Amino acid sequence: MEKKKIVVIDDEQDLCLLIKTILEGTGLYEVSTAHDGEAGLALIKQVVPALIFVDFVMPKAGGDKVIAGIKADPAIAKTPIVLMSGLGEMIYSKAKDQWKWLPNNPATKNRGELPDVIADKTKANEAAEALGIKDYLQKPFKKETLVEIAKELLKVKEEVIKPEDY
Repeated sequence: MEKKKIVVIDDEQDLCLLIKTILEGTGLYEVSTAHDGEAGLALIKQVVPALIFVDFVMPKAGGDKVIAGIKADPAIAKTPIVLMSGLGEMIYSKAKDQWKWLPNNPATKNRGELPDVIADKTKANEAAEALGIKDYLQKPFKKETLVEIAKELLKVKEEVIKPEDY
């Protein structure tokens, strides 16, 4: 079976290496990484992955710019995207037509002004769907969660070996 290609874009190099190690360790994926949005967009166009993991807060071009670049290129526009965040939940503010953070714990509230939120989460989900964001991965995450998201979005079926197959 041919390995599915995945691109991970995050300015935390250690996190990129961890994700690459975990996903390639399954034997199902080939993972390429980039450490800023501009390099990530160039890598995506070169690799043409089946799945993209992208951090939102990065140098040179944030996740919103990366997503806009993906959507502007017909060759990669339909590639599923997993948005990663260590700050909280990403929500879409329709009134301001932009993505905002909803901090997930009191410590993140000290990082700046609290975002506007949409009362109707369905609308935020519709906006995420329209942009190709298929899932969120909150940092830190469990290894099992990372693998489960990749398998689910890439429709990878594990081969189950039954005792009678030996």
